[in-house]
Amino acid sequence: MPHLVIEYAKKLEDKISIAALVSSAQEAMNKSGLFAPHTIKTRALPYEQFIAGGSVEGSGGSFIHAEIRLLEGRSDREREALSSAVFNCLCQFAEGVPAVTVEVREMDPSCYSKRLPF
Repeated sequence: MPHLVIEYAKKLEDKISIAALVSSAQEAMNKSGLFAPHTIKTRALPYEQFIAGGSVEGSGGSFIHAEIRLLEGRSDREREALSSAVFNCLCQFAEGVPAVTVEVREMDPSCYSKRLPF
């Protein structure tokens, strides 16, 4: 815990290094000081088919969206700072990307299951 899931328009792979984006976003999460580094899980998912604000993929539209999922226990201020840090990181990679968004979601611990190695 936490999970950082970065969704993006697949065509951005031709313009930016997704590996560098993921690494940089992971580092932004780490620098927040809110989590032990080994607990942060970051991944990226490309989307080939999407409509973003009326712009269908292939007609010039693109986006980067990050969802940060974490268990409860962080203050509003901590969640806002985390969102801002990840947003600023994504924006460094997003020249020419019209939509960059970040959402922080608290997970319900009663509905979250996890298997840990022994």
